[in-house]
Amino acid sequence: MKKSKTLFGMLLAVAVVFLLVANVQAAKPGFDDKEIRIAQFGPQTGPAAPWGAVARGSGLLFQIVNEEGGINGRKIKYFMRDDQYNPAQTAAIVKELVEREGIFAFTGGVSSAGGNAVKGFLA
Repeated sequence: MKKSKTLFGMLLAVAVVFLLVANVQAAKPGFDDKEIRIAQFGPQTGPAAPWGAVARGSGLLFQIVNEEGGINGRKIKYFMRDDQYNPAQTAAIVKELVEREGIFAFTGGVSSAGGNAVKGFLA
């Protein structure tokens, strides 16, 4: 039980620090009784690909949370997309995720330029 609380605390800390809530007018609300849809962008290819470990690490954390029963019984459905450290790619990815997948929140995007490219859309 202590492990589960620690993992939940880590997840909550990540969410508080890095969470950007997606557009509330998305086609889907981003969560239901069974899942919470969370996404992240980061370079998986290209010259900044080593920084993509941040996104892969978040995926592992969400997997552990799901194995422990999720959050109030809801499993995290995690979407990770390669933006190649390119703000134009980031903008296209985020728009697609919000509009097609109904993402509830984004966490821990790797590039400040990418974050700046999507902050207006997400606000």
